Amino acid sequence: MRKSILAATIATVTVPAAFAGTITSTADINLAGGMTAGYFYTSNTGSDNNDDYHVSDFVVELSGDASKGVGFVGAFGSLDAITVLDGGVGNTPYSFGLQYGWLTVAPAEGLSIEAGMLATKVGYEVAPSYGNPHATIAALWGGQPVYYPGLRVNFDAGDMGFYAEANNDTLGSADSAWAVGTNGSAGPMEYAVSYYTYEGYKSLVDVILSGKIGEMPVAANFDYHMLDEAPVAGGDDTAFGIALYATPSLSDKMTVPVRVEFLSDGNSGVYGVDSATTLAITPTYNFSENTFVRAELSYVSSDNKIFKDENGVTQDTKTSFALQAGYTF
Repeated sequence: MRKSILAATIATVTVPAAFAGTITSTADINLAGGMTAGYFYTSNTGSDNNDDYHVSDFVVELSGDASKGVGFVGAFGSLDAITVLDGGVGNTPYSFGLQYGWLTVAPAEGLSIEAGMLATKVGYEVAPSYGNPHATIAALWGGQPVYYPGLRVNFDAGDMGFYAEANNDTLGSADSAWAVGTNGSAGPMEYAVSYYTYEGYKSLVDVILSGKIGEMPVAANFDYHMLDEAPVAGGDDTAFGIALYATPSLSDKMTVPVRVEFLSDGNSGVYGVDSATTLAITPTYNFSENTFVRAELSYVSSDNKIFKDENGVTQDTKTSFALQAGYTF
């Protein structure tokens, strides 16, 4: 839960008593972020190590709005970015430090310019797991950009928003990228559409739809990748993936988020699978608006054998379990 605090309050609680003093500020600072931690088990890791304990996320985000012309966002901490494909064992966590941050200039109503380490507008899920309905991140996320240095221009036209950006995101042979997109609502449904291009490497169309069926939140995230060149002569130069989300409620405090994915990339290498299906079911108990515990059972089935058992024998399935607690600021 986002709340406003004075910068002087932050200094008071973080500076040792020996250096205590009076610090004044005329600016209100917003504090956001969160922390999650838990136990992860998964099969077919390629070794006899099948489980691990993780502080999945610890992120502190400070921000100030641009109501007076200039605003900022800055977030530091650590992210393990555990996906359904790795199950929490053998994944490569992000390093500790600044994860994203940018300055915002608002020269006119409805117009803003962001510059710094941007957070992508592509994709339904985000890197911190506390911002997602599941303990593991979707496999679809692995083909999407995350954080990168760049410049973005946003225009708010009431019921619709537009953006355009240039950045130095790197992937494959590309060391720069650009993107354009729009978002808004159509009846009860909200949408976001982005076109993202890695210069000289590939382009990506990302579509997000979200709304409700009755009182149940639902969403869909569709990606279509187009490589400039196939990785092998005569090979596949396109890939697609779709993730479907539903969050039924059993009570005011108990929900059971469900995610189903379908991926297909042939031998393009975008997702590392020929075709695959993933399923994640995550019963979640919310003690309050900003505290929760959840258990997750997930399963991956691939047409090609992308996993290995403890003896090094290739396998085409992975089953994972996670038990995680979280606190959001």
